[in-house]
Amino acid sequence: MTKATGGQLVCAALAAAGCDVVFSVSGNQILPIYDAAGDAGIRIVHMRHESAAAYAAAAYAEVTGEIGVALTSAGPGFLAGLQGVAAARTMELPLLYLSGDSSASQRGMGAFQELDQQTIAGTVCKTSMAANTTAEIPEVFAAANQHARSGVPGPVHIALPGDVLAATATPGSVAIEVEAAPLGDADRAAVEDIASHLASATRPLILARPSAARGLAGEHLRSIAATLGIEPVVIEAPRGLADLKYASITARFAASDCALVVAPPDFAIGFLNPDVLASNGQILLVDAAGDPPPPRDVELHVRADAASVLALLDERLNEASSVDPDWAAQWPLPTPPDSNVSDAGVHPLAVSEAVREMAAPEDIIILDGGEFCQWVRLGLRDLPNTILWNGKIGAIGGAIPMSVGAAVADPARRVIAIMGDGASGYHLSEFETMDRYNLPITTIVGNDARWAAEWHLQIARYGADRTFETELTLARYERVAAGFNVAAEHVTDPADLPGALQEARGRRAATCINVEVAALP
Repeated sequence: MTKATGGQLVCAALAAAGCDVVFSVSGNQILPIYDAAGDAGIRIVHMRHESAAAYAAAAYAEVTGEIGVALTSAGPGFLAGLQGVAAARTMELPLLYLSGDSSASQRGMGAFQELDQQTIAGTVCKTSMAANTTAEIPEVFAAANQHARSGVPGPVHIALPGDVLAATATPGSVAIEVEAAPLGDADRAAVEDIASHLASATRPLILARPSAARGLAGEHLRSIAATLGIEPVVIEAPRGLADLKYASITARFAASDCALVVAPPDFAIGFLNPDVLASNGQILLVDAAGDPPPPRDVELHVRADAASVLALLDERLNEASSVDPDWAAQWPLPTPPDSNVSDAGVHPLAVSEAVREMAAPEDIIILDGGEFCQWVRLGLRDLPNTILWNGKIGAIGGAIPMSVGAAVADPARRVIAIMGDGASGYHLSEFETMDRYNLPITTIVGNDARWAAEWHLQIARYGADRTFETELTLARYERVAAGFNVAAEHVTDPADLPGALQEARGRRAATCINVEVAALP
């Protein structure tokens, strides 16, 4: 049988797993993968920064429902990718994080770019693996693929030594099977009890982790919520229960008499604090292995695969006639208030209003973190579009590369990336990536010339005269984009924003709109 290089075996393993797009930054150890990719039908999208490659792979996974793949070199390339990988972990997205590694034959000898990658990546990813020989590549990839997709999805790292990728071995294959773990008898009985409690609740509430709101699990989650006459609250934002998307109903969470929590009992849901969640009611907790223990006594606790729990619960919860109509009237989320006129720039809500008017139902919207995007999240909270957020880890700077991943995932859909001026600075070079691949992305930079979240906190904590080192210049970010051959617009008057968005929509190419916005908390 003809032998294959390690690079060819990697590409064959990716193809077997249904992965046909890899987001990457090149490096000498991983060139055997580059050489083999085209012959295996694998498309490499070359980014300008390794963290951007991981963000793009995460967005690709979100939009397609398939596993995302990020590929970097060893040493600094591997380290640089970890921020985007960490964001994917808290977004609960399946990801293969592949990195070149120093030669296996020189391990422990101080080889070029030698790092203990498995220890480092193991603190960020679900697990870290290494292909120590060329022959074991198929088995390692099959195991990594299964682990990334199973349970709570997340990134799995694979270290690929340069000499292993360059060497040859006889091709082999390993079957990839990803199935939800079946519920045991005790868990099934607990789910039956959960259904009974929900059916008799008058003020039910559902809080769900991001992965429980996707795919088949998400279909069952929404079906259960519809039976109860409510909508699920997806815990995906770094402000947790203070997420402005749910600002109209958050204050009533404490009044719930039965809260189904399909999420870890962590900071994002207030550690199940009775002052904010079901003060005199019941907590029905469904979490996963590795989640922190509940800091409060709960009525029922099931630690099992969320998709299996939700499927059975959907089957058993036939009706809920006890729900208080006033409680159910909180959903769907109301349209947010109109913006107020501001003398200090365009009101952030005016940006969201213009996006609402321009966006088509199929458009994908990417929101970064930061104060400006908190406003926009409020302004778009009832929009039915696919909206990607920055994740519970609270990182900023991911919107530009995530927009690249989303646009590659579905080229027929317009992608709108929205960020503050501070966040935009992380990955401005990816405007060149947008141009190189001719991606129809509209980028909106809300420019208030400061790190607004911290600036407002400084005022609140220390006084208006102590806003140290949190101001920026009123930079012309659209000119930076123009330097990368991206269409550029500069907006200072809210009346000009709808026209700029419509012009951007008419282009089958990327546009950057720099909007001078008011610095409002």
